[in-house]
Order: sequence, then C-alpha cells, then structure tokens
Amino acid sequence: MMTLQRSFALFRRLGVNVESMTRTEFHAAYIRLAKRYHPDVNPSAHEMMANMNQARRIIIQSYPPG
Repeated sequence: MMTLQRSFALFRRLGVNVESMTRTEFHAAYIRLAKRYHPDVNPSAHEMMANMNQARRIIIQSYPPG
C-alpha cells in the first residue's frame, strides 16, 4: 500500500523534493521523470512508472485545492 510518506520517499529517491514544491512545480517534475521512465522509452522501467503514477495520485490529493 502506497502511503503519502512512501510517495514522498519515492520521489525523493528520484531527486524530487515534493514537500518544497508547488503543485505546478511538482507536475513539471513528474513530466520530466515520466519521459525518462515511460515504458515506451525504457522498457525495464514499467514497475517504476506504475509506482510513480500511484505516488503521484496520492501526492496530488494531498495538495490544497486550486
């Protein structure tokens, strides 16, 4: 089960400090990582991309609306 803390930890391991970012900055960082880890580009990264997507959903829910 992916928790908010595990989601933050995953992105920290990928070089993204989510806690210090705005929603827009996080979105841009996610797009950069998605281009790097997308299975069409990096077939061995399928699990990583799935984990990033799940963590992203959890993190986005934690941001205040707006």
